[in-house]
Amino acid sequence: MTIVVRPARPRDVDDVVDIGLTSWREGFRDVVPGDLMPDPSAFRTRIRERVDEPGPPIAVAALDGLVRGWITFGATRDEAADPSIGEIWALNVHPDVWRRGLGRELVGYALDRLARDGFHEATLWTFRDTPRSRSFYEALGFKPDGATQRRHASGGAVEVRYRLTLSPSL
Repeated sequence: MTIVVRPARPRDVDDVVDIGLTSWREGFRDVVPGDLMPDPSAFRTRIRERVDEPGPPIAVAALDGLVRGWITFGATRDEAADPSIGEIWALNVHPDVWRRGLGRELVGYALDRLARDGFHEATLWTFRDTPRSRSFYEALGFKPDGATQRRHASGGAVEVRYRLTLSPSL
């Protein structure tokens, strides 16, 4: 089993969209109302724009040559946050390959890039009622910092913020 993490390419867009929709449906069942599933066409457009333009990166993880996961990250989106804080915006791994190390590799890639870009901390938001994702991030060293939010796009499900101090990049 070989995992390769690399920047997303235009030819990866359909895989990224499929993985995003499938992992959303499976991972957030009973947390986010089913009718709030992202619109596939709008999602595809947004992903294509991110892959085609310079800016916040999307990286993919290929397992034995097949794209099975992706991550996007950049500066924090939290209002009034210190500019030294980066954020993992989204992490999606196809449910068929959960617990095979792709998520860990993708997060490691993102944290390394954030540190190299001068960020001193990384945050992420995950749903309060998803113990699988929470234990995954905690195993990587992230700690909840007490902040919560509810967004319309996720049906008002409670999200909790996690934080990790980044090691300076050499």
